Formats: sequence, C-alpha cells, structure tokens
Amino acid sequence: MKRYRAPIWLVFALVFGGLVTLTAGAIGFRLFYSAFSATNTYARDRGDAALTGIEEAVHQEMRPAEEQGQFLAEYILSGKVRVDDDQRIADLLLGSLASAPQLFAVAFIRSDLHVVSAARDVNGEAFATGVENEVSNPVFRLALRTGASMDKPGWAPPIYAKGIHSSGVPFVAPLRKDGRILGVITALISPKAMAKHILMQSDNSGLPGFVLMGDGRVLVHPEVADGSYVATEEKPLPEIADLQDPLLRGFQPDNCNDEAARFISARANFKVCEGVGPAEEYLFVYRNLISDMHPWTVLVAVPQSALTDVYSNLFKALTVSLIMLGVAILAGVGLGWLFARPIHGYARAARQLSALDFENAPQLKGSWLREFDVAAEAYNGMRSGLTWLSTYVPRTLVPALMEPDSAESFTAKEREVTVLFTDIIGFTTIGHRLGPAALARFLNRHFEILGEVIEAEGGTIDKYIGDSVMAFWGAPTAQGDHAERAARAAVEMGRRLRADNARRKRKGLNPVRMRIGLHTGTALAGNIGATGRINYTLVGETVNVAQRLEQFGKEIDDGHSEVIIVASAAVAGRLPVEISQQALGKHAVVERAAPMEVFRLGGEDLATRSVTPPRD
Repeated sequence: MKRYRAPIWLVFALVFGGLVTLTAGAIGFRLFYSAFSATNTYARDRGDAALTGIEEAVHQEMRPAEEQGQFLAEYILSGKVRVDDDQRIADLLLGSLASAPQLFAVAFIRSDLHVVSAARDVNGEAFATGVENEVSNPVFRLALRTGASMDKPGWAPPIYAKGIHSSGVPFVAPLRKDGRILGVITALISPKAMAKHILMQSDNSGLPGFVLMGDGRVLVHPEVADGSYVATEEKPLPEIADLQDPLLRGFQPDNCNDEAARFISARANFKVCEGVGPAEEYLFVYRNLISDMHPWTVLVAVPQSALTDVYSNLFKALTVSLIMLGVAILAGVGLGWLFARPIHGYARAARQLSALDFENAPQLKGSWLREFDVAAEAYNGMRSGLTWLSTYVPRTLVPALMEPDSAESFTAKEREVTVLFTDIIGFTTIGHRLGPAALARFLNRHFEILGEVIEAEGGTIDKYIGDSVMAFWGAPTAQGDHAERAARAAVEMGRRLRADNARRKRKGLNPVRMRIGLHTGTALAGNIGATGRINYTLVGETVNVAQRLEQFGKEIDDGHSEVIIVASAAVAGRLPVEISQQALGKHAVVERAAPMEVFRLGGEDLATRSVTPPRD
C-alpha cells in the first residue's frame, strides 16, 4: 500500500502557521497574565497611595491637638501651675492656639466643672478666653465624664459647641493625681477646616476620598468642607444619608461582593468593596485609621473604567497577533509554492535519471536561491557524467543511493509528639525535566497543598528539605490527639494529591507520587541554635524514625500507588477505625535497632491495591 506523502507547500504552510500560532498563543497568554497582574498592581498601588496620602493629611491635622493636649495635661500635673490659677491656665491655652493653627478651641475642665477655655473666634472676638462654671452645660459634663473614664489621652466622639457655633472633634487628656481625677484638657479641631485640608490631598490623587467615623458619621466630605452641611447639637457631623452624594451612598461594606477581589491582590493592606456611583461602577478601597474609642475609616473611590483601560492594549496586541497569524499562513503557502516549483522539477528530473532515461532527463536551469542553484549545478553535472558513463557501463550497473505563648513555651524540653515526613517519588527525574522557573512553580504548588492540610490539622511545618516536608504535632502546644491529627493530615494529603493529579491528567501532565512517614514518640522540642539564629525544631530519635519510615515506603512501592503512608505502631494504635490501616509486620526500619511494627495507612490506595509486606 502506497503511503501518503504531503506536498511541500502544505508542510511549509503548516510549519509556519503552526509556529506563529504557538507564538501568538504564548504571547496572548502572557498578555492576559500581564494584564491581570498590571491591573492588580495598578489598583493596589494607586489605592494604597491615595489612602496613605489621606492618612498622612489626617495625622497632620490630628497631631497638633494630641501634642498640645498631652503637653498641657503634663504641665499642669507637674505642679508648675496651680489648677485654680485661671489666668495662668488661660495664658497656656492661648499659647497652645498660637502654636497649633489646626486647633480652634481648647479648654481645661476641672472636676467641679469650673472651665477655663480659649478659642480662636468667639462672637467675632479673636483669641478669646473664658472662665465659667459649666455645671449645667451638657457638653462639658460629657467631656469630663469621657475623660474620667479614659485610661490614657485619646479622641472622643464629635460635639457641637454652642458658644462658638461650631462642631468639633475633641482630643481629651485626663489629669489624674494619686488616683483622683483633677480635670481634663480638651483640644478641638474643626471638621470643616480638617476636611478642606484633607480633600486637597484627595484632589492631588485624582480619586474621591472620604473619612468616616466608626458610628457611621462622615468626618471628611466636600459638604462638610464647604459648610453645606449645617451642624446641630443632635448631629454635629452628618451621616451618609444626610449628604447629597450618590457616590458615597453606594459604599455598603456589609454587602460587599467578593468578585471585587479579582481586581486587587490579596497582599493589599486594605479592603475592597464594589459600589455603584451616579455614572459608573466604582471600587471602594478602605482601611481603619485609628482604633481608639471610635475607629476612623479612610475611604477612596476608584472608577472601574480606570482599570479597564489596561485591557485596551491587550486587545490591540491580540488583533495584531491574529493578523500575524493570517500573514504567516499566507506566507507559508506562498513560500511553499515558491520552493515547490523547483523542487518538483528536481524530483521529476531525478526520477527520470534514476530510470536511466538520460535522453528525457531535462537540463535544469539555475535559481536565484543559492542552495537550489548549487543543487541544479550538481544535478546537471551528475546527469552529464552518468550520460557519459552509460556509454561505457551497462545501465544495469548504474546505481542511485541516499522542573503566644511566653518564652517558657519555647524552651527546649522533651515532649511527646508525632512527626510527619513527606517525599516526592522520582523528584530527581522531575527536576531534570523542568526548567528552574517551572520547577519552582511545581514545588510551590505542591508545598501549598501540603501546607494547607498541615495547618488545617493544627500541625507545625518544621522545614522544607528539597522536595520534602517535615511537620509535627504536639508542640509547642500540647495536643492530646496529635497522632490522630497527623494521620488525618496524611490521609488528606493523599486525597488532595489525587485530586491534583486528576487536574494534571486533564492537562496531559504526568501524575505526582508521594511517600509519607509517621511516628509518635518523645523528642527535644524548643528553640535550638546559635544566639543570632535559632529555630523552633525537634531533635531526637523520633524524628529519625519518622524519616526512616518514609524511606521504608520504597520497599512497599508497587509503582502505581499515588500515595504511600507508612506509620509506626505508636501512631496506628491511637487511630480511630475511620482511618484504615494494614499491618505490614516487623521490620528493621532503623539501623542497629530492634525491628518495629509497621503499618500502612490510607484510604483509596490502601482500599484498591493489595499490599504484600516485604520479607524481614
């Protein structure tokens, strides 16, 4: 039966087109990956930069109040001024206003509600002071009560001061002596002025920014900055519903969609929530600013359209790739036809020459392609020689060939623990097959699977040794069921490995096989090492036995089981019936030691394969 032979033009078309298709596919995949990475990095960096800028602006507004409040409290407590020296205290308060332009009012409230205050503007009078008995004033009573309940200076909820016709955010510093409250210092910053300065920073970033208080009130907002919101005693600061801002109303952190996480890397140090603004969708990035009595939240709105711009270049590149693919296929067909013509002529002439039909074998013309021209010259020379040769030699003789606890908890001491060792079967072969980057990805995925299982069972990863993992249970925190936890982890590792192998099979990849060794016994557990470099680790024969049990798995390897779990009797004797086990008899697992009982644990591999114990 005559075999099929493809024409050269088709081979050229397939080769050129196939190479370009692979190249375009690789480029497309890389572009998609780069686009997602770039989107994550762009959103993370821009959101973080905007949040950081607002945070720094907030701290610049808050810091003077904190410094002046604490200074005044410490100065009065030092005894350099008497608590009843109203004039001297008033001078100190005026000095604080002069040195800190962010403050617009400051007051000393004695425990009997005798108040000395100073403000930048009171009824048109600049830098006015006052000395009053404010027993009936609820604002000062609240400030004194708040300060008396505080262990240290901090920020209190916003208030509305009728005397200065403005709301304020108070920093309160209590004055205590011998356990008795002498009074409190309150330093007020203006939400209006604060919002103006902070929104300037938000404008620089090009992203709308806000600051919310823990109770839902809005501290920084354009309507607070421009005075559109009129403060009252009941509402010194607005809530989101009080503002005419559809963008901010779209921020609902209790109803966040988890899909937003696909835009932001998990390493971002802020939270993300999707929201709908008046004209488009937004991503709200936010994080807590302080955690005193009422946490503050810094919030920035990032238009999702800004993120989608990253993909425009991707689609352009994909379009170019498709055009290149079409051009390459056409070029392959054209080059194939261009090369096929002379080659077809050479083939026909050679066939006639091989049949010794010298008379009908044509004289070939030269070519502009060097190799074809050389071939034509060689053919013509051979034809001429054979023609002459055929006159002397009978024609029948003319041939033709050619890949948290305290320090005490970590002090080295003997503990009963269960140690687990893993090892990838045939890793050396895998390492030779894979390049460095691919091998790193392979190991990272493998260790991630094992690490998740170990952590889920409360185990501790001691170290990674090449392709192996050492983990243990029972230290530093005592675990009465440490053997069962370790066995469950080993079985779950097997289940997860089989599931991952199914994924690898769908991709046409070879399965990964693994051995696991388990042993329970006493070991020295604790911080071990030099002064400048210590590790919490295990030392002792128990560790050696666990590793030898893992190595013992080679002796029962049938070459097919995806996971081989070998455990000592000390482990097997503590396991519930749900964890299947098979006795393998006594074996000399450790050199120069008595043979020990060995068991094989597992689920699917043990249930579906018959295991014949090797002879001792």
